[in-house]
Amino acid sequence: MISCKEALRVALEHLQNVYEGEGYTFVMLPNLTKEYRTIWAVAFDTQEHLDTGDMTKAPMTRVLMVPKDGSQPHFPPSARPVIDYVEQLEGPQ
Repeated sequence: MISCKEALRVALEHLQNVYEGEGYTFVMLPNLTKEYRTIWAVAFDTQEHLDTGDMTKAPMTRVLMVPKDGSQPHFPPSARPVIDYVEQLEGPQ
């Protein structure tokens, strides 16, 4: 199981790899990051978007799912609320 601090670090590294060469400066948003039973929903933005408000200066999806078991981070489907996706992943409690 990984902590919030570790999830933020893993998410930042993943984003930097995925968007290498795009010119984004990622800003992690720990106050908007949400812990679930098996996964962290890590919120982020880009400094470029925050500075200008220009939606084209950030990825469309600005949440990254970081599994607590250390498996590969991934983006949730953008057409569904994150909580619905988490409930599908985690199943009944």
